[in-house]
Amino acid sequence: MTVHSAIYPYLTFSNTKEALDYYKTVFNAQDIVRLPVTKEAATAMHVPNDVDFSQMTMHAVFTVLGVWLYASDNFEQNQSLTNSTRLLIDIDSDNEKELTAAQTLYQQLTQEPSVKINMPLADQGWGAKLAMLTDKFGVQWMLQIRSWSKTQNQN
Repeated sequence: MTVHSAIYPYLTFSNTKEALDYYKTVFNAQDIVRLPVTKEAATAMHVPNDVDFSQMTMHAVFTVLGVWLYASDNFEQNQSLTNSTRLLIDIDSDNEKELTAAQTLYQQLTQEPSVKINMPLADQGWGAKLAMLTDKFGVQWMLQIRSWSKTQNQN
């Protein structure tokens, strides 16, 4: 069966432009594309006249360790995060390039003052290594490193 659909995380921020800069610097985000809000869209969304809508983000995409994430400004102005959602990046430890990139990123994040390591990268009972962290925006991330071939052979 061929599947042509997927679920992608879509994050909202009070300032997505700032968030994209942060993720580029701290998480080594790549493939960043940002669409600013047009005058027409600002009018349709009732953005106040004194706001520089060109600095607002209608839609953005970026990758972290090859995983696509989407983002936009929070036009509803609801600043609270429920923390009921976490982003899991699942890395195949059999792929040396992915493994090295994940380990390098994790080491960088442990040195970054704006990132709180909630659980250090460590072996788990299901045969994977897992780390949990929170970034400066309150987004909770999980980094899992496991052998995809061993998991497939167990099924």
